[in-house]
Amino acid sequence: MKPTIEHLNKLISKYPDNFIIIFFQFGLGGSSLYRILTSHRELYHSFKNANQVDYDDPIRYPDSIEGFCIQPDHKLSFKEQHIACAHVDLHVLHNPYNPFLEYFRIIKEGKTVVLRSHNFSLYEKFKNCRCIFIVENEPSDRFTISNKSGNPEYIPEEVYIVNKSNLMSKNYDTFLEEYLKIVFELDLTPRINSVRSFILMWLERQERLKRSLS
Repeated sequence: MKPTIEHLNKLISKYPDNFIIIFFQFGLGGSSLYRILTSHRELYHSFKNANQVDYDDPIRYPDSIEGFCIQPDHKLSFKEQHIACAHVDLHVLHNPYNPFLEYFRIIKEGKTVVLRSHNFSLYEKFKNCRCIFIVENEPSDRFTISNKSGNPEYIPEEVYIVNKSNLMSKNYDTFLEEYLKIVFELDLTPRINSVRSFILMWLERQERLKRSLS
């Protein structure tokens, strides 16, 4: 029998401690945070599902092409994605193409899976998992030719909040404080220099996109 989304729902309900779910509005860097989280050895990542080309490290940009692979059916243009996005194809909550069989094996091995979703209404269904809401305190003009929704309308008191403005800050101390909060919250082994390098490259690419559109 082929696994379905309902099987994933039951798996998450049975093993909520083995799932981290990132909820985020469009434009708030949910895929970038996913890459940062899954670059830590405590969390599962899949080379083949992370749109990675050269290296088995979710936060290392490939050398053989300019950026991470694009999603042909995405609402953003090829140019926006190619320069400034860090998309991941799978590991989206309720994506019918999720590698369900891998999840069963991963959970059996005691590992943790990170999932993502734009659908905040699913929080109530999966709130027993470790859930993250992404917010920003400094509205960015990322993707200036696309619609951007901003912060979620409602943030439950019990969810963990990651401030994208702080994590992706050009100021090192601001970045470090936000990053270490994540490390301590999720009990991860720090990768300060690698994560910082990824973020600096990410910021540089946002600036390049802005210049190309001006």
